[in-house]
Amino acid sequence: MHKDSCYDVIILAGGESKRFGCDKCNFEFNGKRMLQRVSENFEKPIIVTRNHRKIDNAIEIIDCGKGPVNAVIKALNYVSRDRVFITGCDFPFLRKNISDFICSKDYDIVMPILDYPQPLLGCYNVKALKTLLPYVSSFMQLIGKSTTYLIGTNELSMIDPSLKSTRNINTFNDILNNRIYYSKSVIII
Repeated sequence: MHKDSCYDVIILAGGESKRFGCDKCNFEFNGKRMLQRVSENFEKPIIVTRNHRKIDNAIEIIDCGKGPVNAVIKALNYVSRDRVFITGCDFPFLRKNISDFICSKDYDIVMPILDYPQPLLGCYNVKALKTLLPYVSSFMQLIGKSTTYLIGTNELSMIDPSLKSTRNINTFNDILNNRIYYSKSVIII
């Protein structure tokens, strides 16, 4: 468990997981559910979900599933810091040093750009979000609406050389593509 001194965390866990085939937040691999893998990086994450998730040390908000923008608008009522890191349960390899790095940038909107911008792996100024979110239908529409910093892979690889923390899991094949995990000298497949 880590102290989050400069930002709050919102984890979106209310999607339908249509491409995955089952509830990916509850999908377990290597002994942990995907949502648990993300949430355990943070002291008291705010989790927005359709169903109760049974995550210790989290603020849980039940939402009817009207999309990520509406979920974040609802979650912002529970944010106490000036900055908020927003992610989803489908980044199971995320590590806190990546969110710390992303949130260290002094811009209203900060997110990695891999093949395309990753707004649900981003850090935001809360005042800017409260001002802008009511006028957009997706997080991609926020880019350029306020001071924006897009972090490229060269910069991210200084913190995470494999960029594994940025890998998003949308299908079961995405897990199979990342199926070898190293634990000391044991390979777990």
